[in-house]
Amino acid sequence: MFVKVGAIGFGGGVGMLALLRNEAVEKRRWVDDSQLSVAVAMGQMLPGPFVSNYAEYIGYELRGWRGMLVAVTALLMPSFALMAVLSFLYFRFGSVPAVARMFSGVQPVVAGILAWATYSIGRANIKDRRSLLIGAIAAIALFFKGDVLLVVVGCGILGVVLSGAWKSNGRMPAVAPYLPLVLGAVAAGGPSVLERAGELALVFLKVGTVIFGGGFAAIPFLQNEVVNVRHWLTMREFIDGVALGQITPGPVAITAAFIGYKVLGLAGAVIAALGTFVPSGLMLWGLIHVYRRISSNVLVQGFLSGVMPAVTGMLLSATIFVGRSAIAGPAQAVVAPLALVLLLRYRLDPVWLVLAGAAIGLAVF
Repeated sequence: MFVKVGAIGFGGGVGMLALLRNEAVEKRRWVDDSQLSVAVAMGQMLPGPFVSNYAEYIGYELRGWRGMLVAVTALLMPSFALMAVLSFLYFRFGSVPAVARMFSGVQPVVAGILAWATYSIGRANIKDRRSLLIGAIAAIALFFKGDVLLVVVGCGILGVVLSGAWKSNGRMPAVAPYLPLVLGAVAAGGPSVLERAGELALVFLKVGTVIFGGGFAAIPFLQNEVVNVRHWLTMREFIDGVALGQITPGPVAITAAFIGYKVLGLAGAVIAALGTFVPSGLMLWGLIHVYRRISSNVLVQGFLSGVMPAVTGMLLSATIFVGRSAIAGPAQAVVAPLALVLLLRYRLDPVWLVLAGAAIGLAVF
């Protein structure tokens, strides 16, 4: 399942969230919407990419830490493999125009998938006027480019207030903080290569440990580190790498593999990807243990009652933004609503729609 989502998960973290919900909640019933909302809340509170945190939480619910490892590896493997191939082609030939053409057909399909996910999860999470209000606040705040972390936390607090949980006599239990430390050691042939590998690991461990806001928030930091300070990439190469990260499936943070490939080939791509995704996974593992000790507390329940409709608002806002960007002509204007109708009426598997969109992009655009 996670390989499938990683292979067709265009549209960034929110787009992949829609696919994860379809597979894990609707089809397989592995988790419910309440658990998925917990995953979103935790994912937004941690540094590094969001969507890997969502997958890791689901994996932990299923099979503990082994499930976490399998889930995140399976989710990232398709995008990592594709980025490694594209990096090779880019640094050998200078461009990959066919990928951009494919994505021009996939984008409107993603808009349709997001609209369908908004409708589906809205039916589950918007149950009364209170949840409708919170969902609307989240959508409006994100539409005006509010910080996602602040929106999630703010809606959670609003859920506590509106649910009356703050009036309860229940107290938060004392829990010891989990502060996992990330130690990386990479060996490759030769002192100079080892030194470069260590430097590469350090840069991306910093990204995965201290950069909040997802893959896009890391772009300014990376631009300074790899272009201005270390001169690993030219500005043009860096911009093209970010573009490839956006037009390939998987999280935008997979751009790390492009940078790592330029520095140390395939080994560098692996080092950069691990540095980006491992820290938040370790932090999530600790946070899950804390949550399980306090999950029955009324304040926690009130907080989640605000987060769940906020997820609907997040999807609605993402649908609008992706739709405005994706529908650039009459062909896309037909593809997006057609994808939505096929999902609602015939419940087609999104993978077929994504593949059809890619084929349309190659043939038409």
